[in-house]
Amino acid sequence: MKTGRMTAAILLLALLMTSCGKEARRPYATADAQALLDAGAFNGEMERVEGAFVTLVYGIDQESLTDYVSYQAMDTAVSADEVTVLILADEEAAKAAEAACRKRVESQIENCRSYAPAALPDLEAAVIDRVGNTVLLAVGDPERLPEAVKGLK
Repeated sequence: MKTGRMTAAILLLALLMTSCGKEARRPYATADAQALLDAGAFNGEMERVEGAFVTLVYGIDQESLTDYVSYQAMDTAVSADEVTVLILADEEAAKAAEAACRKRVESQIENCRSYAPAALPDLEAAVIDRVGNTVLLAVGDPERLPEAVKGLK
């Protein structure tokens, strides 16, 4: 009986020690896109994208999307900058959206090789992150964007 209690106590202690220092991350919110814009993490003027464009560009099922915000570079001939926050119905939908965002960036990299090679470093340093049922996609200045994203937490 004592060994069972001792084993349970050791397991509990080990669990507590492994969780020390790990900060729970909050899900992304649509306001985070504006915070990144305000942080100057993008190279040019951005415009808000509305409606079905987001579901079409990212290949996301409209039914799984509960809220979103998306901004993209006004001059897409020279910039691939964008910031999108997707709030999805559940974590499975968020996993699918995260994969769709990765596919979007890969596609943008291939497209930009021929018409906007200056945008490649930004795309190659894109931030795609999922927390719970939320996904963030950000393509911007590789010097400023990572720090701006860290500032969201």
